[in-house]
Amino acid sequence: MQQQNAAPSQKLNETQLMLLKLFSRQMPPEQLQKLRLLLIEFYDDLVQAEIERLSIEKNLSQDRLDALQHEHPKRTPYAQ
Repeated sequence: MQQQNAAPSQKLNETQLMLLKLFSRQMPPEQLQKLRLLLIEFYDDLVQAEIERLSIEKNLSQDRLDALQHEHPKRTPYAQ
């Protein structure tokens, strides 16, 4: 009997396949934790680089960011 409402299967991308092959063996919890921290650091570096790039591209200073933080968001009024 086939399960209903199952999510459609998706193919794994190249990165996912490489990681599955690389880490196909069981890993002790300490190594797994180190790997998690390494990946978190890797993605943090990417995010920080993107933030830096955008701040230069958009000419955003810390003063401008502070001002935006306290600015009331302009919202589109809801239709009545």
